[in-house]
Amino acid sequence: MRSTRHVIGTLALITALGAGLTACGPEEDKASDGSAGATAAAKPSQGAKGGDHAGHGGDHKDSGDGENDCGKPPTLPAGIKMIEVGLHRDISVVEAFNAVPKCTPNDWIYHGDGGTPKGYKLPADIKAELSTGSGSHKKVTREELSKHIDACLRNDYSQIKEPLSCHGNVYEVTLNAKGDEIRTMSERWSV
Repeated sequence: MRSTRHVIGTLALITALGAGLTACGPEEDKASDGSAGATAAAKPSQGAKGGDHAGHGGDHKDSGDGENDCGKPPTLPAGIKMIEVGLHRDISVVEAFNAVPKCTPNDWIYHGDGGTPKGYKLPADIKAELSTGSGSHKKVTREELSKHIDACLRNDYSQIKEPLSCHGNVYEVTLNAKGDEIRTMSERWSV
């Protein structure tokens, strides 16, 4: 009787693990309105199989066996820009790299492109939010945003209080007409 329970328990565990592994199937990632959504970690696309897809942007490579097969890179909506903050000198300025999607084992993740960082002003009335997990955010003031950026850049996680954490210093932003001032800044959650 005891060995029967072990067999049944083992089968249940294998089934549960198998279901979890197949949860990230090849379906297209669609927003609620049916259009492709811009996310920091987009789901794989059905159309990409085999070969090196380096011409599609980012670091998309496929060994032919499906490893790191992210499909087509996500496209940001007009007016949205992804940046990776690299330097934060004071409360009103950040220096950031243009962030591009890179194919990783966790699908598409945005990272700085390694080019020359650009300085952006952070106005006192910036609309900022920090990630509290997958898909959820907390609105913060410029002062709270500044403290968060500083702590994450210094890897001083003792200054980051739950439910916040650091996610690679990548932010989705909108800029003013000149392109030198950030109007909205939303931390991108990633694993």
